[in-house]
Amino acid sequence: MRAWTAFLLRGRYAWLILVGMGSIFMAWHAQKVEIVQDFIKVVPEDDEDYQAYRAFQKEFGDDAATLVVGFTVPSTAPQRYWMGLKALTDTLVRLTGVRRVFGLPTAVHLRWQNGRFETELLPLPKDSASWASLRHAHPLYFRLLWDSTGQSTLLFIQIDSLTLHSKAKHTLIRQIEAISRLWAAQEGVSVHFAGVPYLRHYVKQFLPTELWLFTAASLGLTVLALWSYFRSWYAAVFPVVLLGLASLWTVGIIGLYGFKLTLLTALLPPVIIILGIPPSIYMLSDYHRFYVAKGNKVAAIQEMLSQLGLVTLMIHGNTALGFLTLYLTNVVPLQEFGLVAFWGTMATYFLTILLLPSFFMILPEPRERDLRHLTNRWLVRFAYWIGKTVERRRGWIYGITGGLFLVGWGGVLRLKAVSYMADDLPSEAEVRRDQAFFERCYGGTMPFEIVLEAKQPQGLRRIRTLRMLAALQDSLARYPELARSLSIADLVKAARQSLWGGTPQAYRLPQPEELPILLRALRAQERSVPLLGTLVDSAYQRTRITTFVKDIGSLEMPRLLSQLRKDIEATFGEEAALVRITGTTLIFLKAIDYLIENLIWSLLATFLLVALQMFLLYGSFRIMLISMGVNLLPLFLVAGLMGYIGLPLKPSTALIYEMAFGIVVDSAIHFLSSYQWYYRRHPIPARAAIVSIHHTGALIAYTSFVLLMGFGIFIFSSFGSSQSLGILTGISLLIGFFSNTLLLPALLITFRQAHEGTVKQVLRQARASGRLLVRMAGDKSEETSVSLPESD
Repeated sequence: MRAWTAFLLRGRYAWLILVGMGSIFMAWHAQKVEIVQDFIKVVPEDDEDYQAYRAFQKEFGDDAATLVVGFTVPSTAPQRYWMGLKALTDTLVRLTGVRRVFGLPTAVHLRWQNGRFETELLPLPKDSASWASLRHAHPLYFRLLWDSTGQSTLLFIQIDSLTLHSKAKHTLIRQIEAISRLWAAQEGVSVHFAGVPYLRHYVKQFLPTELWLFTAASLGLTVLALWSYFRSWYAAVFPVVLLGLASLWTVGIIGLYGFKLTLLTALLPPVIIILGIPPSIYMLSDYHRFYVAKGNKVAAIQEMLSQLGLVTLMIHGNTALGFLTLYLTNVVPLQEFGLVAFWGTMATYFLTILLLPSFFMILPEPRERDLRHLTNRWLVRFAYWIGKTVERRRGWIYGITGGLFLVGWGGVLRLKAVSYMADDLPSEAEVRRDQAFFERCYGGTMPFEIVLEAKQPQGLRRIRTLRMLAALQDSLARYPELARSLSIADLVKAARQSLWGGTPQAYRLPQPEELPILLRALRAQERSVPLLGTLVDSAYQRTRITTFVKDIGSLEMPRLLSQLRKDIEATFGEEAALVRITGTTLIFLKAIDYLIENLIWSLLATFLLVALQMFLLYGSFRIMLISMGVNLLPLFLVAGLMGYIGLPLKPSTALIYEMAFGIVVDSAIHFLSSYQWYYRRHPIPARAAIVSIHHTGALIAYTSFVLLMGFGIFIFSSFGSSQSLGILTGISLLIGFFSNTLLLPALLITFRQAHEGTVKQVLRQARASGRLLVRMAGDKSEETSVSLPESD
């Protein structure tokens, strides 16, 4: 060990140069990292529902490419308003990236003339009477372009694929938003925005900005907390600079692998920074403690490395292995996150073990004021109070622990796993109010598709198939969660209405003899205005029922799907297998289920790996069970609290469990390492535990305080995921401090756990027994050889 520490210290300048060159290399790769513009793809390629969705996209296009803009209509509905809406539509359609705009100014109606359909634009209303007459005359657009009362109207803006999947969509949406808001302000009406592109735009525009803002604030508070304890700027700044380099290396690793920066991997730099702070605090504090004991800087650094080199490796290895379990899942984004987090955490270890001792060697010896934290009377008294409590009040500790488990169990029973498309968005954000407007007036804005594939081409030309489609749409209309649906049956109804002179009473399915005429005429007019092609393929074999659904969440969606499947079976009978529900919303919620399932599996794998590490380190099943049980308490109570306050289990909260578990285990490792060191010198479990508390209790408390400051700032974020990060991690730290400074030493004393575990003791006793047998055999042989001459 001495040779290893001497090697690290002799090469301090080489390490600084090497790290500097490595940082330049990583910075070069970091600047090549691209930010992905779409939601991360989670559902595996071989999933049956995902394959069906991809087939739907190939046939009918991307259902998540539509931005919906809603305007309220003045009570008088003046002609000036509709002319202005037409001018606005003309402006929007000319924007780069807009494929088409569908609204009242661009909507058409069919006119039967000379045995064929002619398409004409809907006449713009002139006043409230003509507006009411228009709504009555065109039932095709009821609750599609206007609500049931005529107090609002919609524009559907379809974004082309190239723009939709690039950062150019954000510029386009900002233009659409600015132009629409300006016109609405001029007319004195309100405007609302919705649709998947708008949700993605809102999250992409505000979440990264807020995340980096709160990360900077977190770092500022961390520096302030470090300074308040060490009263030294180099002690406060150098660890943060080191971890800033670790963050840079993490982004560089993303670039090295060729991954893109998603909303998931964007969490890694701040997480790596915060998780790397405890080892830095431990090393700095122990350096000062050994300097006071030895009076020599080099000897203090060597002793610090000897004591904490393995502990620091274990702390980082624990966290890294926990992240690496994500690589074992079958979800590509989680695999990327786990792989990058693993190497980022190990890079943090090497940077810490190389740079901090080098900094200490280059800097002058600590001054007296730099060492005052070692004799901080408040922390010293606090550590001694903990020691006395563990020594004299273990019954109270066990009673409190049992009560906490009972309270946590009650909350766990209330815990629910549910996610929403608009999850984690600020509750008071305008996007939330807009969503409520559309759900109230139109029924929903999240894409929802039903696809029917006939057994053979031209199967959709049968009146029986159209009647089944219409019957299913009638069933859909009974669900308040769904908006107005649209299918080929609606176009055929509108075509029949035109055939019979435009009377609204004729808006119904045609007679069998009328259907061929109408379909032939509809297909003929496709060259001028494509209506049929958006709902049915050219072979009349595949068709869609397109609608929107409210953001009801992953808990209610299975119930809705089950009821719809019953309606489909009742309507289509034996042909129900040919009908499939799909769409962006369904795939998104299925992705949420995949994420939660894999994150829970990863957490269990992390628990087993950490348990194995504890067993290999201490060679004892007992200490393994004690340490793991102690560190399950914070997670169990956090889950219970989530149940009490109604915070659901979702990907953002499940991922926080991974981090929280790593943090509390780090404190356990630090305490157990200290306990083992002191027991070897004072082989009395109670004494070793109490002395370990005196030496590490204050440091664990302060480290928890620094982390609490760093994570706690996220509580004030407006995004739910960031708030969860602050709340859940803060609670885990508080409970983890209780577990590792009170419960863990109490259990060690109660069970008289020596530093050697059962396995090590058995092996040691076996070796001792073997040596004894060999010695006895040797003694017996010697006695025999001595007695032989006498027998002669």
